[in-house]
Amino acid sequence: MVRWSNGVAIRSNETKLLFDALDSDPDIPDLFISHAHFDHSKGFQFPIQKKRCTKETKELYEVDTSREAGNWEPIRVGRRLQLGHVEVEAHDAGHILGSVQYEIITHDENLVYASHLNFTDTLISKAAEVAPCDTLILEAAFPPTSTLPPRESIIVAIVKWALDCVHEHRVPTFATESIGTAQELVRIFNTWTALSVVVHPRIARVNQVYEKNGFALNCVDAGTEKAQALVEEGKCAVIIPRRFDVMQYAEFKVAYVTGWPTRAEKDLGTVFPLSEQADLEQLLTFIKETRPKSVFTFRGGSNVLAQLVSKRLGVPGRVLSTDIRRPKPSTPPLDEEELAACEDYLLGFILIPNLTYERRELVSRALSKGFKLSLVEEALNRLTKKNSLRYSEMIDGYSLP
Repeated sequence: MVRWSNGVAIRSNETKLLFDALDSDPDIPDLFISHAHFDHSKGFQFPIQKKRCTKETKELYEVDTSREAGNWEPIRVGRRLQLGHVEVEAHDAGHILGSVQYEIITHDENLVYASHLNFTDTLISKAAEVAPCDTLILEAAFPPTSTLPPRESIIVAIVKWALDCVHEHRVPTFATESIGTAQELVRIFNTWTALSVVVHPRIARVNQVYEKNGFALNCVDAGTEKAQALVEEGKCAVIIPRRFDVMQYAEFKVAYVTGWPTRAEKDLGTVFPLSEQADLEQLLTFIKETRPKSVFTFRGGSNVLAQLVSKRLGVPGRVLSTDIRRPKPSTPPLDEEELAACEDYLLGFILIPNLTYERRELVSRALSKGFKLSLVEEALNRLTKKNSLRYSEMIDGYSLP
């Protein structure tokens, strides 16, 4: 049985599995996480359930969030895991480092759960593996345009735009996702230009995980003096998270690298539709090659995809309803005395004027002193609102005003 339970739930006899959970379900002890992007890795926050994913997904989650992934067991691509009445095998999803699809093998049939996937080769990944199945459960996540331009032509346009910016004495700046596209951009400039690459500290931390797993990425952390010198010289490309406010830097010329540009992004700068996700036509090709007898679609453009699967591929396509949600338990209020103590601790640690302390370091030190993560985050928010601390998006850290 396949159903929605704030995540995709699959049950075979007494065995229950939950994939990419959005909320904790105490009735389902085994959680599977497909990749490290925040909208799919929330399961790491649930302490009771056993979390399973690739080690690369765990490493990316921990370095991106500064949170430890407890109660975790590794999944290896191509190896089967026996859980009650079913076996589970991971297949490469081609999306970001460590991303996988999950094949669930029962006595009667096999199902494949796939969230985000890419069905074409990139500079840092191979196209998603095809695992033939009886039932395919697929997230309908695809860019608004049904067909993206050829990847090679987008890369050529990105390089040309960057070199034109340098010629105009502007710093080419690319706003994109911190995990996935950012690393491909670094590889693009390392491969086809002599430009140095400066990356936001958050992206620099993610890059370290890629490098640890065999991907050479030559770049400089924006929080270093070397990076500041490169920006002043003007012969570099800068890569930042999409939500970073770059308007304060007059020498920066911004382009957004995403298959899902917002209206504001279209108004503010150039858009390059380089994506780590399959477009609609690629998804349909992927479905065709898996040869399923039935397809469940969910989230995103699930209605459109289900109809196309039925009409164009002749396979029954059904939408998995995601409207059913369990009521969330009320969150207990934070202890004001503990909150004040946490604020005092943070202010006692941030002592040097004009020095920005990374958020990651502050959180780590406060946690080591026994403060809970929710308490630390609220303390930082309150100190910022009271102007006791000043937040820097460039460094992702805090300093004294």
